[in-house]
Amino acid sequence: MGKLTKSQIDEYFKDHLPYRTRIMLAHYKMTHDNCGNDKTWAGNPAWLDACFVASLITARIYLNLLGVGKESGRLCAFKPRQDDITVDDLGGHRIDPVTLSPLEQQLFLGFLTMTDKAAAHLTTPKDHKWAKTHDVIKRIHGYLRTNLYDPAGRTDLESLP
Repeated sequence: MGKLTKSQIDEYFKDHLPYRTRIMLAHYKMTHDNCGNDKTWAGNPAWLDACFVASLITARIYLNLLGVGKESGRLCAFKPRQDDITVDDLGGHRIDPVTLSPLEQQLFLGFLTMTDKAAAHLTTPKDHKWAKTHDVIKRIHGYLRTNLYDPAGRTDLESLP
């Protein structure tokens, strides 16, 4: 810690994190009922598409916040810039990517690659495992609980159904 004052940390937990968590979970909640079962979206498809892309970008932000990055096609520890906020700055603990299970390493690497290629840039066609995004988002949500909210003594993390 050290980049932020106590009031700034409180502001992150009061405003910035809930806002981004709602964005990350929006597509999942639009396509699942309160028990987590799949449901069909009957609203405007553009809203669903926009929520999907926004959830990708926000989940990528959260992986970086938690300490997970990608470099040269491999999962690695995220290297924050001077003004980047990480869980360390908010009272949490980073994930060490080498301690993740092989399945999580594969999911997170594929997800970060997809967000770089499919959401952040228009690129040549590539098969992206977009159907796995909800698995990744649920795992990120769990790591937000165990690596940020619990260590920081916070209880107000938005829930998943």
